Amino acid sequence: MFVKKCFIATLVSTGLLAASLSVSADVNTAFEQCRAIVQPDRRLECYDNLDLKALSAKKPNFAGKRTAKTEMFKISEPTQLRFQSDGAIFVLALHDSEDNIVQNLHIGGGGEDTYLIEEAGDYYLRVNGSTTWRIWLEKP
Repeated sequence: MFVKKCFIATLVSTGLLAASLSVSADVNTAFEQCRAIVQPDRRLECYDNLDLKALSAKKPNFAGKRTAKTEMFKISEPTQLRFQSDGAIFVLALHDSEDNIVQNLHIGGGGEDTYLIEEAGDYYLRVNGSTTWRIWLEKP
């Protein structure tokens, strides 16, 4: 317990705690925090303590199981649609505000894929899957 408290105190005093525990921060921010540390040994320690998997794990904008229709969302610039499926069947339709299908997408056998929404506007998604799925709206 004493060692753990000393380690946390060291992280706080060197500014490493934010970089090592900030799951919601993006990878670039975490690297910038480390890069800003002047002392080489502490800067290297900061880099060593980064949990890149946790930093990259952004909560999905939409998640569900089987069939769903999302609420309308607005994008103002090109946006990457990243989608994952845990099942054998996953069909995703991107609709505009006029109910037109902009793009049909699918993953056969589970996995992950992406699609770039190039035009700004209002959209919603209609998902049909055999099990659980997740969808993110990200900068390309």
